[in-house]
Amino acid sequence: MRIVVFAYACEPGKGSEPGAGWALAQMIASFADAHVITRSNNAAAIETAQARLPIHDRMSFSFVEGPAWGRRLKRGQRGIRLYHSLWQQTALKEARKLHEREPFDVAWHITIANAWLGSAGGRLGIPFVFGPVGGGVTAPWRIVRALGWRAVVFEVARLTTRASWGTVNPLARDALKKATLVIVQNKETLEWLPQRYQSKAVIFQNAVMEGEPSKPSTKLPSPPVACFAGRLNTWKGAALAIRAVADTPDWHLVLLGEGPEKERLGALANNLGVGNRVEFRGHVSHPELFRIMSEESDAFLFPSLHDDSALVVAEAVACGLPIVCLDIGGTPVIAGERGIAVNPHGSPKRIIKELATALEQVRTWPHIPAEAERVSLAARSQALKTVVANHFELEN
Repeated sequence: MRIVVFAYACEPGKGSEPGAGWALAQMIASFADAHVITRSNNAAAIETAQARLPIHDRMSFSFVEGPAWGRRLKRGQRGIRLYHSLWQQTALKEARKLHEREPFDVAWHITIANAWLGSAGGRLGIPFVFGPVGGGVTAPWRIVRALGWRAVVFEVARLTTRASWGTVNPLARDALKKATLVIVQNKETLEWLPQRYQSKAVIFQNAVMEGEPSKPSTKLPSPPVACFAGRLNTWKGAALAIRAVADTPDWHLVLLGEGPEKERLGALANNLGVGNRVEFRGHVSHPELFRIMSEESDAFLFPSLHDDSALVVAEAVACGLPIVCLDIGGTPVIAGERGIAVNPHGSPKRIIKELATALEQVRTWPHIPAEAERVSLAARSQALKTVVANHFELEN
C-alpha cells in the first residue's frame, strides 16, 4: 500500500505537534510505504534520524514551502493557520506530481491535527484519511472565568476562531466531505463534527512514547511530589495544579516549562502560602523530564482544560506515574486505569478540592508497574493498523 502523507509539522526529537507528526509517519510506515510531504525546515533532522530507523526503506520525503509572501506573514505561532493553508496548496501540487509518476493508494493528513483547519489531501482524488485530529474540546466556562480575564480572552478568541474557520474555511468542509475515514483524538471532537460525518469517524489516541524512559524508582520521595509539565499559559492548568497542592497538607509541586503566566503563577503560590512547596524549574530536556518523573515524583498532576492528545501524559504513563487530571479531552483516555479524572463541571472550588483529594488518594496506591509498552510506538502502530484495516485492504 502506497500512502502520501501530508505532515506540515514533522520533526524528530521534538514534543507537541512536530513530535506527533514524526511518530505518526513511522506508525504509517510500519504497515505501508509512506511518502511524507513536510516543511523544508524539517529536512536536516529527518534525514539524520531516518537513517537510524529499521523501516527507513519504507519512508521517503518531499520538503516544500508555501509562497515567500506567506512565510513573511508567519512569526512563530502568529499567522500559522494562514500559512498552513497556503503550504497545503504547495503540498497538494507536489502530491499530484508524485501521483502521476507512481500512483498512491491513499492520501493521509496527519498534522496540523485540527479538524477545523481542514486539509487539501482529499483533493488528490483517491481514498483519503483525515487525522488523528482534535479541536473539538471546549473548556468549562466556570473554570475559565475563575482563572481570570486573560483566560477568558484566550478562550473567547479560540472559540471565535474555531467557529469562523470551521464555517468559512473550504479546506475544513472539503476534508470532512471527501474523507473515507476521519480519525479523531477524543469524544469531544467526535461530537463536534457535523452529524452527517460522525458515522465515518473513529476515536484513536496517537500519543506515544519514543525511546526508553528512566527505570522507575521504587523509593517514593518524602514529602510527596507532584510533577506538572507543559507551557505555563492560562489553559494548561498550572494555576489549578498550584491551588490543588495548596489544598493538601504537604504535597510539593514541580513545574516544568516556561510561558507567559510564570510570574503570575509564582505570585499565586506565594499568596496561597505554598511558595516553599512550589518549584519552577523551567524548560528541561527529555532525559531530565524522564529522570524527574521516574526518580522524584509521586504523581503527574495535569489539569489541562483542552488538550487533545498530550504527549507528556504518555511519557508519564511510561514512567510509571499515577495521573491526576480533568475528565476532558485526550488526557484521561491516555491515562487509562492509572488516572483519576475529575469532573470538570461545577464550581472551581469543588474541582480544586477533588484534585487535591485525588492526590491524597494516589498517595495510598500500591506501586503500579510502568506501562511503557502500552504507549510504545510499536503498540500504537499496531492499533493504528487495526483501525485502518477496517476500512482498507492491507497486505500482511
